[in-house]
Amino acid sequence: MTPRRLYAPVVLGTLAAGGLAFWALGRTWADSKVVAEGLTTDKVSATGSDAHPLASALALVIIASALAILAASKRIRRVVGIFTVLVALVGIAIIVMGGDALDDTLTAAVEKSPAFTGDNHPDTVREAAWSLLAIAAFVLAAILGAITARLAPLWPTMSSRYDAPPVRPSAQQTQDDHDMWKALDEGRDPTQ
Repeated sequence: MTPRRLYAPVVLGTLAAGGLAFWALGRTWADSKVVAEGLTTDKVSATGSDAHPLASALALVIIASALAILAASKRIRRVVGIFTVLVALVGIAIIVMGGDALDDTLTAAVEKSPAFTGDNHPDTVREAAWSLLAIAAFVLAAILGAITARLAPLWPTMSSRYDAPPVRPSAQQTQDDHDMWKALDEGRDPTQ
């Protein structure tokens, strides 16, 4: 496959990886039931965004970088690709290194529960595999960012067809203010 043919799949893949990471971070990563005698049972949960809010922001940055690839020049695309790799690696590090954040978030949700009496911490906590999906999405974004950094000079750029034409000084534009006012006094249009 030629590098030019990888342009659309890499851009769409980066967009999808950022969207998948954001979606996985918005899912419930852990939940539990708070049971107290004489009170109603309350189900509490914690999402990945609750536990790792910066990771959600980084997923949005990856989505924005996918869109930036479309409009950027060849050099800027290389910078965007390197930036995408760095952002994805930071997202992975936040999720992997922040293991206690999910427990702390769930504990805070339990303590805010109306069924919490102070000594009835939940015994069972169900954890979902959404964190693994978020990590996989960030890994995919890092790989696609590296491909962008490598192949950016070989991809087509946006046309300059609709850019404003460059301003070229003409002989008449070199007039000073005095000449323009003099032309107006004589009844001539100084812009012609």
